[in-house]
Amino acid sequence: MKIFKKLVLYFVLILFYISIAEFILRLFDPEVVFVKSFDDDLLFSMYPNKSGYVVSDEYKVLVETNNFGGRQKLTSDNYPVLLVGDSFSEGWGVEENEVFTEIANKELPKDKKIRNMGVHGSSPSLMYIHLKEYVKKFRPEVVYIQLFDNDLDDIDKFEIFLEEKDGIRIPKKPLLAKIFSTPLYNFVKESTTIRLIKRSLKFAKGGTEPILYYKENRVPDVKLLNHQESLQKYGRLTPLSESIQTKYNGQFEFYASAETQIWKDRLEKEIYYLDLIFDLLTENNIKMGIIYIPAKEFFAKGGILGDIKSHEIKAYEQKNPHLKNIQSFCEMKFIDCLMTSRLLWNVNPENLYFPYDAHWNGEGHKVFGKIFVQHLQKSPLFNSN
Repeated sequence: MKIFKKLVLYFVLILFYISIAEFILRLFDPEVVFVKSFDDDLLFSMYPNKSGYVVSDEYKVLVETNNFGGRQKLTSDNYPVLLVGDSFSEGWGVEENEVFTEIANKELPKDKKIRNMGVHGSSPSLMYIHLKEYVKKFRPEVVYIQLFDNDLDDIDKFEIFLEEKDGIRIPKKPLLAKIFSTPLYNFVKESTTIRLIKRSLKFAKGGTEPILYYKENRVPDVKLLNHQESLQKYGRLTPLSESIQTKYNGQFEFYASAETQIWKDRLEKEIYYLDLIFDLLTENNIKMGIIYIPAKEFFAKGGILGDIKSHEIKAYEQKNPHLKNIQSFCEMKFIDCLMTSRLLWNVNPENLYFPYDAHWNGEGHKVFGKIFVQHLQKSPLFNSN
């Protein structure tokens, strides 16, 4: 009995000291945690009503989420068009009013607005999980899926967090979340103490864990570069060539190795999840569209591998296995597809992406936002009853 009491006492003391350490560390913690470690319904999603800064030497922008976890100030209950996508849709590196959906919404009538639920790192596998909930919650008339070239790599990353139950793909709840509840699991995993330990371990192995969102009073003081200064520092648009296997963690290697089994599997998995999304939307009488965005090096002279002799869009498209995968799906399902590889071809694409960060800059969002709203205004998919 005495031993048991001692163990309980030691356990309470350990919790007390950990709590004190967490409180002190949190005072100096510069990071805001935006994405839930786990969500029972959505797997991963942004926390509602959060604010923080995304910072680099190319941008310093405030990010604020609404009641649903989307980066968008909602002005109405009526958003018949829903966008799900990754960091391009979230608007990584640009102000909220510069995101292409907001550019489009300025010109769309009140009853045709776009709800933006983009979240960085998303891919078709996560979009499917999100849409199962968003279809019930938002009841959209049209859903656009925004895809990017690193989706093929990201699909594998999300699959380990999914399981099949009664023939349906659902989030796989972590064991500790099952034992201690999801809120407690998230609280511990997102604590400053745990994040500091993870950063220290990664640093010891020679890696770094970047801070994605900074607290307002902890924003680092950086000298922001304009586009020309950034081009001078990081270089102009050039092919990846041999570095395609290493740069961006090899996410675009499919341009050179689409016939290897790993990329064949990933291309097939993308179609699998797009089929699931298509069936889900069809069952709910919702129209579907796709927005495809290539890696910026797709537009480089000679293409992403530098081996294309003719500077023609058709030659570049033929060298892009991901584009052809999506195009084939769109044609087979008669889906409205906006291929920005073609739409931005003659708009000096180098000026539309951050030179280092590789996301669209403000100009990129502005150009595509104008294209998108014009497309929506003319599209039978958007206007038919």
